[in-house]
Amino acid sequence: MKHRLEAFIGVILCIVITTGCWDRVELSDRAFDLAASTDLLEDGSYLTAAQFIIPSRISGGASNGQPYFVETGNGKTLLEAIQKSRQKLSRLITRGHRRNYYIGEDLAKHGIKELLDGFSRDPGNRIRLDIWVVKGSRGMEALQVHYPLEKIPSVASSKIHRAIGGTTSTSYLDFMMASSDEGSSPTLPVVDIVQGASPQKTILFYGRAIFNHDYKLVGYLNFVEGAYRQWILKRISYLDIAEEIPEAGGSVGIIVNSFGSKVKSSILGTNKVKIEIELTGAGHVGENNTNLNLNESQNLKLVQNEINMKTSEHVLEMITKVQKQFGTDVLGFNQIVNRQHPAEWNKIKGHWDTIFPDIEVTVHVNINLKYVGLVGPSLLYKESEIK
Repeated sequence: MKHRLEAFIGVILCIVITTGCWDRVELSDRAFDLAASTDLLEDGSYLTAAQFIIPSRISGGASNGQPYFVETGNGKTLLEAIQKSRQKLSRLITRGHRRNYYIGEDLAKHGIKELLDGFSRDPGNRIRLDIWVVKGSRGMEALQVHYPLEKIPSVASSKIHRAIGGTTSTSYLDFMMASSDEGSSPTLPVVDIVQGASPQKTILFYGRAIFNHDYKLVGYLNFVEGAYRQWILKRISYLDIAEEIPEAGGSVGIIVNSFGSKVKSSILGTNKVKIEIELTGAGHVGENNTNLNLNESQNLKLVQNEINMKTSEHVLEMITKVQKQFGTDVLGFNQIVNRQHPAEWNKIKGHWDTIFPDIEVTVHVNINLKYVGLVGPSLLYKESEIK
């Protein structure tokens, strides 16, 4: 009898904890927001937009139309703009599946403090969300671009970023962490809407948007510059590098797929800091447009040394650009100093914004080319021309 009672109570508990729709909102009464955007208009008002799924058109095989639609709202405040869009929907908005949020360039330059305040107060926003700046355009335009490889085009930007070696589903969290970290400045990934091969426009991953402490856009790092930054921060998994080899009258392209980064800091005196960066990697030759036979060890070493030297220069140029042009620490130098010299950091952290632009930085890149492919010399040269 006792066992029957225990079994009965267990069944009742299972029924209770497996009951769905605790808020009594059925799936048929929900509108699933897959991506959204916010723009600042010329009159100072906000334009919000969201891309909603049409369930009847996405399940199964072929459909009679696109499986999503875009709805907008306009208002003097963000909350008012969102409310205007809600007035056009027959269902309650559910943001649990939202993966991407696009910000127009004008809003990014104006500042996104109000937007982030609303994000942090709304429990419906996912922490694993990617926020993007749309270079030179409105955020809503990114929602309207048709991308042929994806049923829902808003997922394309994240997949492109992942395919070229970047990290996804972290930009919102990274932005908030950098904003709250003493001395750090936040960044966001950037997409550019460009003309494709056909009349249809497409999305291009551009690089990183740099923000100051007031959450205002101050400039961009292009794709390669952004990749160098990610390398320093150990957040990259793939990179193509092509450099001219003057001694061979051509260029060599390599593919790097293994990365390492070591950053050392030194306190030289009052408000004087030195940073030494060692970037390591391993990869292989992707193309050889020189007359060198790269199966010969001395030729491979020549190419490797030239690429390492020039890549070191390019990384240092990126760092100098961040220091002198933007003046915002998006490279994690503050964290390095704090971790390696905690006592000194407590003395200088209040002046970091004035110290950062004048930090002495050295960069050393060491990429090891493990193999050169199926052929050593380029097939474009005759045997007599090969060195």
